[in-house]
Amino acid sequence: MADDSQRPLFIEEHARLHPVDLADKLLRAPDGERIKLLTHLPREIAAAALAELYEDQFEQVTKGLPEERIVELVGELPHDDAADILGEIEEERREELLEALPDEVSAPIEELLRYPEDTAGGIMSDRFITLTAKETVSDCQERLRKQVDRQRDDISYLYVVDVDQRLVGVVPLRELVFAMPESKVEDVMVRDVKFLQVDADQEAVAREFEDYGYLGLPVLDHAGKLVGVVSASEVFEVAQEEATEDMQLMVGLSGEERSSTPWPTSLSRRLPWLYVNLATAFIAAVVVACFEKTIDAIPALAIFLVVIAGQGGNAGMQTLTVIVRDLALGELEPGDGRKALFKEILLGTINGVAIGIVVGFIGWLWKGNPTIGLVAGVAMFLNMVAAAMFGVLIPFGLKALRIDPALASSILLTTVTDVAGNLLFLGLAAIVFAQL
Repeated sequence: MADDSQRPLFIEEHARLHPVDLADKLLRAPDGERIKLLTHLPREIAAAALAELYEDQFEQVTKGLPEERIVELVGELPHDDAADILGEIEEERREELLEALPDEVSAPIEELLRYPEDTAGGIMSDRFITLTAKETVSDCQERLRKQVDRQRDDISYLYVVDVDQRLVGVVPLRELVFAMPESKVEDVMVRDVKFLQVDADQEAVAREFEDYGYLGLPVLDHAGKLVGVVSASEVFEVAQEEATEDMQLMVGLSGEERSSTPWPTSLSRRLPWLYVNLATAFIAAVVVACFEKTIDAIPALAIFLVVIAGQGGNAGMQTLTVIVRDLALGELEPGDGRKALFKEILLGTINGVAIGIVVGFIGWLWKGNPTIGLVAGVAMFLNMVAAAMFGVLIPFGLKALRIDPALASSILLTTVTDVAGNLLFLGLAAIVFAQL
């Protein structure tokens, strides 16, 4: 950290950074440097950097900062960013910050906090521009010029409302710029407006934007009143968060973990799932224990246990990844299960034959025993078919139970492929070698 004589220059250098770069600097800076930056940077610059952080990083970055400064920075944030951040912290702490904010700032934030975070209301912004149908284009342009500092940077549409704040039309910004000054808003507005309900699921919202390429959509409550706007940039963030969450959930993480997450938090999120994995591993071990005498009689069988179970798990994860992804994006509906199952069983059969032949041939050459090769090859074939089948059935089953398929699919599938692989291979070996 620069000494006091260099502090103005140090602060000035950081004030020129882009908010994204400044946010990264705050995350990496030592505690003392971070606190001095947040204390001495202009309020609007510090707040812009905080807005670029993930919501769960806010308390980490502001730790040690005077309470009054934290309140100042929260008050400087756009209402939707403030709501996202406050929604992630403990309720008691959230209430303290809201009470410390001026009423004109806390009221809209509390309004946004009413909506579940995974709905259109939870991701919308309350920064939008409304017009009335009878206004002239020149009046609207003049009003926009006066309000430019208070508007968001990505304005694409302006929304026409009646006296009850009900949406009656939309005006693309381009149309307003090029329309004749004396024209009325009602002459240039689009009346057939696509909109979102405030309780629409955020994944459905993301699909709307992806399918139709919208730049922004208005959000209405059940009375038809305009309450917010969802922009493409907000949907992009949602899609990124959903993809990260699904990827982490499939390996037993919380869906909210980053490299910057404090280690005690990471430990509390990871350890329970590791216990679950341990329990499922013992289930597979119990199956092996049931065939202890068979393995003692033919030790070469132990070599192929890992190969068969592991290859089945890999094949199943290929299927599972495709199905979970398509279910999350709405590309597969519950009624598509039979078609998906047929395709994956077909692929599992073909892959099983191809891999089973290779495994059987290797088993024969390696151990000089065609029977071991035959048993290993057949068990590999059957396990790969089972893996493909359960790679479809498990996520569809969880979806039917209203459980996120990403949450437990991988653990269940690993259990199935390990147990099935061990049971098929050792069971077949016990039957075949008993006849010899």
